[in-house]
Amino acid sequence: MPELPEVQTVLSGVIPKLGSKEILGLECYYPGTVIDKLSPQDQAFPARLRQGYRRGKYMILEMTSGFALIIHLRMTGKLVWDKDDGEPKAHERAAILVSGGHRLRFIDIRTFGKITLLPSARVHEALPKLGAEPLLQGFGAAYLSEQLAKSKRPIKTALLDQRVVAGLGNIYVCEILYEAGVNPFRPCNELDSEEFARIAAATKLILAQALMHNGTSISDFRRVDDKAGEFQNFLKVYQQESCPQGHEVKKVKQSGRSTYLCPVCQK
Repeated sequence: MPELPEVQTVLSGVIPKLGSKEILGLECYYPGTVIDKLSPQDQAFPARLRQGYRRGKYMILEMTSGFALIIHLRMTGKLVWDKDDGEPKAHERAAILVSGGHRLRFIDIRTFGKITLLPSARVHEALPKLGAEPLLQGFGAAYLSEQLAKSKRPIKTALLDQRVVAGLGNIYVCEILYEAGVNPFRPCNELDSEEFARIAAATKLILAQALMHNGTSISDFRRVDDKAGEFQNFLKVYQQESCPQGHEVKKVKQSGRSTYLCPVCQK
């Protein structure tokens, strides 16, 4: 599933593509991909992009018409900017039609992705409860300690909880905990303030590096120009045989997911 760096990379590509062009409409080719929350009298299109921003793993495109699109890529979704030849491509579940003969294709092999169309004033109602944005100033050791110091959950499980930290997923949590030197199975209530500080700093560092390299492409993730990200070339433990120190990386199941860790560096 695309995580914060991948979602932000896609959004950063979409915004200049839309620019001042007119958004002409939204078409759905697979039942359930588009969730329409408009009233019969509402007219969302045509419109122009007023602003685009990200909240966790959600992209929000607010339009000048007073309506918005919330896009969640889920497991295999991607947005591809393309010429509009009038025909959907393979696995194209929906499309945002744009002036100048373009379309933003929503490609999704596994069909879990969603595009919600609704009034901009109701965006907050449509989003789930989300925790702190890890790249903003309010996220740090104090926040993590306040949220987790009394929890008995393993630290990896807690960091994957979108109600605690918005936008993190399995790849980056494995990398963050390696960078911080913290074992993913450690209960949160056994961590001290120094360890929370290392986790917070590692979170900001790893996400910034991933953004610099346009995200991680291991399976389906692609940028809006349909090119792959490059951060997979810099992963230290996720799907690696050894860590940068030369120690063997272990792969274990944790809460139904694959956890990668170095037993030496993350005692």
